[in-house]
Amino acid sequence: MEKIEVTTRFTRDDRLIPLEFVVGDENYPVLNIGRQWETKDGRHFLVMDFSERTHHLFFQLLDLNWYLVRDIKSPPHRT
Repeated sequence: MEKIEVTTRFTRDDRLIPLEFVVGDENYPVLNIGRQWETKDGRHFLVMDFSERTHHLFFQLLDLNWYLVRDIKSPPHRT
């Protein structure tokens, strides 16, 4: 897991919505939020960026930091 910076929004009903994230020097705006789930350690999000790559983000409750768990899927190569 890699610690990352994430811009988020908290809704009135206490939902956490990732808007964009930074990995290294690259900024990734979130196009779509997919599956979400909670564990005892925090909240997990599958998000898609504008390049149609899927990423697994994790908000850890222990240290209140965001992490990139891994890149799930790259988009198919277009010819």
